Amino acid sequence: MSRERIDRELALLREGGQVTELFVQDRSLVLYRQIPTSGIGLGLPTTEDVIVPVPPGYPASMIDLAGLPIGSPFLGRTRGSQNNQGIVHADGRQWQLASYHPHNGGGGPPWDQMRHGFHTYLDQLIAWLDRLN
Repeated sequence: MSRERIDRELALLREGGQVTELFVQDRSLVLYRQIPTSGIGLGLPTTEDVIVPVPPGYPASMIDLAGLPIGSPFLGRTRGSQNNQGIVHADGRQWQLASYHPHNGGGGPPWDQMRHGFHTYLDQLIAWLDRLN
């Protein structure tokens, strides 16, 4: 994992007003706070926190998956969240990872380690929380 690169990407997000945190533990994770959703039409919150695992070998390995807090009203409503990819712990909460693969046939562009990163994955998360079942 390239810590320096992740720090630069998260700094870009913070400059734009997006609150993010990196949790370095057994499995490193990036937490994006208050991602906008299309939940208002369904009587759901308009924002949700999302966690994303840092893949081993990042940035050569593509960012994949996304997780929602256990108990989130968006579990079961977002693409792939019915297919549990495991539970992770961070920020004093448990998170369920979803089978969401935007850079591998899931609607996003093919992974390009020179262009994509945690700063661009935000767009994929916004799209993910915009298309609710």
